[in-house]
Amino acid sequence: MHSTQPKRPSLGTDLQWDRLEHGMATFEHGGAELHYRVVGQGPPLVMIHGFGSSQLDWELQAEAFREHFTLVMPDLRGFGQSSKDVAPFSVDQYAEDLRALLQHLEIDRFSLLGYSLGGAVSFAFSVEQPERIERLILVNTWPSFRATTARKKWEIALRKTLVRFSGMDKMARVLGKRLFPEEGQEELRATFEERYAQNDKSVYLALLQTLPKWSVRDRIGGLTMPVLVLGAEHDYTPHSEKEDYVADLPNAVLEMVEGSRHGTPFDRTEEFNARVLQFLLEKTDA
Repeated sequence: MHSTQPKRPSLGTDLQWDRLEHGMATFEHGGAELHYRVVGQGPPLVMIHGFGSSQLDWELQAEAFREHFTLVMPDLRGFGQSSKDVAPFSVDQYAEDLRALLQHLEIDRFSLLGYSLGGAVSFAFSVEQPERIERLILVNTWPSFRATTARKKWEIALRKTLVRFSGMDKMARVLGKRLFPEEGQEELRATFEERYAQNDKSVYLALLQTLPKWSVRDRIGGLTMPVLVLGAEHDYTPHSEKEDYVADLPNAVLEMVEGSRHGTPFDRTEEFNARVLQFLLEKTDA
């Protein structure tokens, strides 16, 4: 296993990623160099980040979770420190990259936590190999990203237009204000905007082409493992959409995080960490 020096946050915030031991490494799959971080001890917990982000999504969770679990946190192809010049960039490719990473690490069974795009990747992996998942946590995500409503079509068109004509800096500022508009969230917003602006424009647009075509909505009935779905009160889409698909999951519970927007792991960190750990440790301590 080839280890590399971890890339630390570029802003001087209270986010304590640099206090974790150096756990970054790389492996090659499908022509791409893929980066990931492994820290902690205990049963494996794989954590998949959101669109336009990286394993840094989890710096507010890692210190608490690593006391109970071995955390595996990849940078998806095209994001973070992973290759940005090796296509395709799609949910199915990310699920295949995840399978390769788990084989590389010789991990058979594990719990899986996916946020936003990472939730789509978690769904895609789980419907193919459900027997490998101990517990599944899905955060502000859906088993279908198809543009089935006018609002969803508008959202995709807005992002494409902003990125094509105004660049990633503008996209970062627009999303930063939407995700973290409250007084006291200035530091979070600044950190988000700086990191998001570093995304590769071509990768971002390529994923915007494939993501609205992806769905496993008709396959989720076979996911019989315990599932926790966390939905923010002010997420991009109504809570009723999550209620709809959760009704088809045989062993799932849906919980709303009041006052939160799409960035629940960031804007409601303590509550998020407590709910996830309670769900995971119910099984671990049994």
